[in-house]
Amino acid sequence: MVSAKFSPKAAGIAVAFCNALTWISSIIVVGITGYFLKKYPHDQHLIFEIVISALVLGLWIPSFVLPVFSSYKFYYAPLNFVFSYLWLTAFVFAAQDYNQSQCELNAPFGGSCNLKLTSESFIFLAL
Repeated sequence: MVSAKFSPKAAGIAVAFCNALTWISSIIVVGITGYFLKKYPHDQHLIFEIVISALVLGLWIPSFVLPVFSSYKFYYAPLNFVFSYLWLTAFVFAAQDYNQSQCELNAPFGGSCNLKLTSESFIFLAL
């Protein structure tokens, strides 16, 4: 069996990178979802998506720096666990809304399919 060993510093940098990717994805999801909420009639799925992404915007800022320190003890692990399921739920909602029959006719009615699918893909990246 092959075993790979990573130094704690390399693991911390990898965790910080993953947290940064989640944060950047949530910025994009907040922008697209906010646009849909302002311009089109909407349902609860869009509200759920923007609440999850807005919470990540506020809570994930320290997660870029903390994993690099040697005293870091995976403080964000429980939060990552909870939010991974919330992001998964948001992804399921987006997939149900945007991948059925005609994209233009699903919530938000009349919104751009390209933006809907972009939002769905960045929700998946935030997982």
